[in-house]
Amino acid sequence: MNHIIRGIAVVSAVMAVGLSFAGCAAPPAPTASIGVEPVKLEAVGDTGVKKLTLTDKAVERLGITTVAVGAGAGGPATGGNRLVIPYSALLYLPDGTTIAYTNPDGHSYVRETVVVESIQGDQAVLTTGPKVGTAVVTTGGAELWGAEFGIK
Repeated sequence: MNHIIRGIAVVSAVMAVGLSFAGCAAPPAPTASIGVEPVKLEAVGDTGVKKLTLTDKAVERLGITTVAVGAGAGGPATGGNRLVIPYSALLYLPDGTTIAYTNPDGHSYVRETVVVESIQGDQAVLTTGPKVGTAVVTTGGAELWGAEFGIK
């Protein structure tokens, strides 16, 4: 009986030592990169804004969708046409700034500050923003913002 108890104690001790070393192993090597970055950033003049150009796969993974800026009747205080975009195109930044990402061509996206006059249902009426007809991102804007500022 003493031999059985002593055997169990030895096995338990060996297991405890083995488990304590298991956490000390080196982390696995990172997987090999294919050498293609999903996003390329380019400064837009000295504005502090960057143009993001995504790969086809990055656009697909983010599920980016766009809609053209529309014109509504009436207008801001100047009496001009209203700029109308889907509410989903708006991003509210921590400092209170409101932005939307435009899609000037292909898989390129540029942040633009907008000023919201009002929200009417699922539409945002702007006093300042992209020109009528400009494509704005309605899905994936937060991910673009994260990519622009290196948030992972």
